[in-house]
Amino acid sequence: MKPAAWLRLVAAGCLAPAIWVVNTQVADERTRLSILTSALVSIAGFFATRRLIPLTKAYTLKAGLWGLDINKKGSREGEKKVPESLGLAAGVVFLICIVLFQQLHYYDIPSLVRSLRAGEWAHALGGSREMEVASDAWLVDYNAALATICFMLFLGFADDVLDIPWRVKLILPCVASLPLLIAYAGGTGVVVPKLLRGPLGLPGYLELGVLYKVYMVMLVIFCSNSINILAGVNGLEAGQTFVIACAVLLHNLTMLAGPAGEYPAVRDGHLFSAYLMMPLAATTLALLAFNWYPAQVFVGDTFTYFAGMTLAVAGILGHFSETLLLFFIPQIINFLYSMPQLFKIVPCPRHRLPRFDPATGLLHATPNMNVVNLVLRLFGPCTELWLCLRILAWQVACCGAAFWARQHLAGWYR
Repeated sequence: MKPAAWLRLVAAGCLAPAIWVVNTQVADERTRLSILTSALVSIAGFFATRRLIPLTKAYTLKAGLWGLDINKKGSREGEKKVPESLGLAAGVVFLICIVLFQQLHYYDIPSLVRSLRAGEWAHALGGSREMEVASDAWLVDYNAALATICFMLFLGFADDVLDIPWRVKLILPCVASLPLLIAYAGGTGVVVPKLLRGPLGLPGYLELGVLYKVYMVMLVIFCSNSINILAGVNGLEAGQTFVIACAVLLHNLTMLAGPAGEYPAVRDGHLFSAYLMMPLAATTLALLAFNWYPAQVFVGDTFTYFAGMTLAVAGILGHFSETLLLFFIPQIINFLYSMPQLFKIVPCPRHRLPRFDPATGLLHATPNMNVVNLVLRLFGPCTELWLCLRILAWQVACCGAAFWARQHLAGWYR
């Protein structure tokens, strides 16, 4: 199949389960209408991103923000200037989407729909005082998420322009997470696995207090950097983000459709996450269409930081950070495998990429310690498209394993 056909297959396969759950499993009218409203805004965001990227890449080229595709060095494709930092376009549209949805969600959508169905046009369009107004409590978390993600988008773009050192990159998410830490009003404890309660004499629920805030910061740092270090192949950064965003969205929707969705705290947390994941998946898919092999643009650190922070915010404020880490299994493995190079125990070049053979068009493994080269060592040389597809297939499999683990190991764990 052509590269574009593979991209459509990946998109359809990741989105289909979430669409099925919304149409068949979510019974509550208020919940479904809120999800559909966010979905419509996200679809508009998809087309806006598709329109904005060609405009933005012209400006980045003019500003000198471009690079050469090292994985095509020695070929005609490797000599072309590829615009960088195009994650900026997806990030800006994402922020517009969540601000726009914030305005729509402020009013009670179900009441508005009922008024329109009943023919009460003046009541619906005139903003009658009798119209129910949604609770303002969720706005605190929503605005904190907006500030944190916006901050990280700015810092990511600054990194693309200024080429910030690695040690500073670890500090940036800490600074960006301050609005999130200040606004967080949830629990600060963890459930202790059953197997550890008896031997260690621990209770079922362990209150961590300020240590939980430290855990939140560590999660933000990991999510913001983990996508950034599992990179270097056309479509990989945006592709893994899209797969994880769809997995998180599916988790949110299944929780909303199940018995747990009847509890207000659980429902609100997963709805909040879904409101972030739908525009993230939509804008990322639009960016992926340009970054897919052969890449017309590079996403840059602007995208990887913004995307990682958005996923971290959803997991923390949605109160499912443990499940989120299960979706990040490939990134965790890549980080652990990369540690000797990341901490300079062994030499670490600037670009830890495979070696391209212009004669065959295949990528070959290099001594660099990351999952990209590990896949080539395990399965042999392949084209850049197939390397990306193999890693994304592994990402999908790990997300599927995470759902299986939640379903079958929850009783053992809790």
